[in-house]
Amino acid sequence: MGSHLKFYQAGDIIFNQGEASDCAFVIDQGKVDIFIENETLDTLVAGDLFGEMGVLDQQPRSTSARAATDLALLEVKTNQITERLKSSDPIVKALVRVLLKRFRSLLSSDNTFSTDVLFSEVESVIEDEGLSKIKMESELRSAIANQQIQTVYQPINDIETGNIAGFEALSRWEHPEKGMISPFEFITLAEETDLIVDVGRLVFERACHVLSQLPEHFFININVSPKQLDNDLFLNHVVQLMKSKGVSPARLKLEITETMVVDYQRANQWIQKCKGLGFPICADDFGTGHSGMQQLVALDFDVLKVDQVFIRNMYENKKYAIILQTIARIAADLGMKLVAEGVEENAQYQSLKLLGFDYGQGYFFGRPMDELDVFALIKKEVEK
Repeated sequence: MGSHLKFYQAGDIIFNQGEASDCAFVIDQGKVDIFIENETLDTLVAGDLFGEMGVLDQQPRSTSARAATDLALLEVKTNQITERLKSSDPIVKALVRVLLKRFRSLLSSDNTFSTDVLFSEVESVIEDEGLSKIKMESELRSAIANQQIQTVYQPINDIETGNIAGFEALSRWEHPEKGMISPFEFITLAEETDLIVDVGRLVFERACHVLSQLPEHFFININVSPKQLDNDLFLNHVVQLMKSKGVSPARLKLEITETMVVDYQRANQWIQKCKGLGFPICADDFGTGHSGMQQLVALDFDVLKVDQVFIRNMYENKKYAIILQTIARIAADLGMKLVAEGVEENAQYQSLKLLGFDYGQGYFFGRPMDELDVFALIKKEVEK
């Protein structure tokens, strides 16, 4: 750290009011007086940050700073703060911008600092984005309360026979003004709050109703999130619901996405908890991101769902085909079922059959459909 420290003697000016803001400082040793003209506003001590306001909005220094004692300061470059702000949540950014504006407006009215026009535009965009996110969150809350989140079901077919074996339950939100909101966008928004627990409750209730109407051998897969799995009330509600509908938990497969498996110990607790309740566990998006062989050793999955990137590229790039063969062999040896995502053509289906995959999902087998279409399709299937 030594090379980044700047040293001052008692009485030295660190910066003056009105100067350009090019960095902030953390006090490593000593004390700093923050003052305007001859009036000391505050005395800061080791560990305090100062000079950050100008860094945030590129305005000239609104106060002056002087070494109250001999001093060692750690310089914090503008981009060390702004880069972090850029990558933070829009709501956080909106709050920072609003606080900055309020702070600036409290400064004396004879303050003639010119506002950076470009920054004002950026500021309003960031604020709008953050505030529109807050608005969207409350709209999502209403949509959940009013049962406006739809549940659709995409077929999962038995590779050997080609027949439907089950479905994946997926959430859809049609916004009254914006139309269909992408699942990634609204599920991510729901996961940032406890709304994901409410969305989950809706999906599980509907899936249980569908399963209660279908023959015993059909199953439904549902994605679960950390907030749902950490919430014992939620899981107990699902178990009670299934009992009341006479549906076995073995028919409801819970999908854990790859991004959730960062902490093996925590993931293992979730898996053991769910398996203890009778739910089979499926690793979603297997083969992407961080997922690897360690995951198969550390976690007790029943099903591996291989990400569609492998199926889509199996003929374009031999490496994908080799990895699919390897995954198929490992899954068979470990006693895990295999699902291929993103099956779109017959050639892929035939290759997966040769590889020994258990199930396939994708437009080749069927697109997501509503509850009534599920019942009609299964009626046709049973009558074959």
